[in-house]
Amino acid sequence: MSHHLNKACNTLSVFFMLSCGAVVVESGTARAQSAPGATAQPALLQEHAATSQIESGIADSSAASDLLKKSRELTVTGKKRVDDDSDSMSAPNNISTKIMPAVPVAVASNQPKKGIFYNALKPLKDHGITFHLLLIDNFVSNVVGGVRPGTRLQNSLGVIETQFDLEKLIGWKGAQINFGEDIFFLRNNDKHWSQQVGDNIIGYQPPHLFRGNYLSELTLDQKLMNNKLEIEGGRANISRYFLIPNCNQILTCFKDIWSQDAGVSTFVYATWSGHIMYHITPSLYIQAAATEVNKTTFFTNGWKWDTGTSNGATGVGEIGYLRGFDKTAYPSMYEFLGYYNSSTVQDPIRTVRGTSQLYDKSSAAQMHTGMSGIFFSGQQYVWRKDHGATKDPHGMALAIYGGAGTDFQSYAPIQAEAYLGAFVQAPFASHPLDSYGIQFHWSKLGTREQDFLGQANKISGGDGKRPGADHLVADIHAHTFLFPNVALEPSLQYVINPNTYYAPMTAKHPHNALEVGATLFVYLDKMAEFP
Repeated sequence: MSHHLNKACNTLSVFFMLSCGAVVVESGTARAQSAPGATAQPALLQEHAATSQIESGIADSSAASDLLKKSRELTVTGKKRVDDDSDSMSAPNNISTKIMPAVPVAVASNQPKKGIFYNALKPLKDHGITFHLLLIDNFVSNVVGGVRPGTRLQNSLGVIETQFDLEKLIGWKGAQINFGEDIFFLRNNDKHWSQQVGDNIIGYQPPHLFRGNYLSELTLDQKLMNNKLEIEGGRANISRYFLIPNCNQILTCFKDIWSQDAGVSTFVYATWSGHIMYHITPSLYIQAAATEVNKTTFFTNGWKWDTGTSNGATGVGEIGYLRGFDKTAYPSMYEFLGYYNSSTVQDPIRTVRGTSQLYDKSSAAQMHTGMSGIFFSGQQYVWRKDHGATKDPHGMALAIYGGAGTDFQSYAPIQAEAYLGAFVQAPFASHPLDSYGIQFHWSKLGTREQDFLGQANKISGGDGKRPGADHLVADIHAHTFLFPNVALEPSLQYVINPNTYYAPMTAKHPHNALEVGATLFVYLDKMAEFP
């Protein structure tokens, strides 16, 4: 029976990939003791499309309005699209701005859409079925420092997502099915990168991917009360709902506490989850979710849904505020949440007798149930070249962002972290979709984690010196469009006082590290003119 079920699931997966005209991706890495889920998640939530300004003399003519809109679309590489209401990156429940860089997609041409994919998929969209396709390629290298200087990683990720509007399909008002399948390919050194770098921050970049494909989302989404209340459940990752990435790039925009302590993996991995959100006002909302914590999901294809191997569950509650370019010239977003992870975890160093696990082999490791903590993040636009005269999301502007959080348990591997950054968007008029930023990311190891790393160093032939609890990563980065629908995010990170979190059994104390990285985005659905 299970053989036939797996075969059916794989067949369904292939059907959706072929429907999108896609062939795509793979990756992998873990700490020596456990498999992390990488939060390569990033994005400042902003409005992607400016509303067309229809001249009053022809405002009552839909044909004239459509003609005027088309004539005003900008088609030069890196230009904004004036009337992009079909932009999948700006719509909820699509390839989400909550997990991807929230930048508008450039337009290759303003010619009428008559391509093969448009003609094939337009009837499906009219009946409520839409498809989205994105390709991401990651490259990183620690050119200096780390446990093993000069190593590098490269992997690629294909994101395929489909939405089924049940109101259009069967008349079920406010309901939608969300489906996502991620494909991983072109992997090079993907399973060893973390150990070769060692550090808990840069060793977590980019996403760690263990198989060739994974079911990333399969949920039923129901909106009620004029869309004020939203309930969603199924196979999902709650990173789609909480701690919306507030940076302008993907590689360095993640929260260590969220992944290591709260137990929430990268967005490509889905587990049983339930989510509810209520909008108190158009900008102020509250939300809560519960999700399964299951480390074996990293090694499956996402279609194995039993909970027999679950480690526990994470519950999250949050209050948030979000105001975009549609409402103000100076957008802002703020989130404050608390979490509780019920998983039973092993103490980093102590046995049940209070001795060291590395020296006392006869005693069992001390176990703990539950980790809890809080996190705050935010983003605020503080300056515009036009001094707020317009709400143009593509005008030159400056935004600051940051976040901070802590875990309350002494046995947590990451005790606290904070980050602060800023970016300027559209500094060059000819490239209004580009942005350039700087960021500082500080984290603090738990005291027991420090003890473990120091003793592991001693056993491995080192001097046994504990790593410093605090360390800092400074980086500069950019998000630039190379061609229409093709963007590149280069980054340069400098790590001060790196640790050996992912390579504990080493005699080395790594020197300060310099890491170069680049992430390529290819918006295949826009290139192929998906409706």
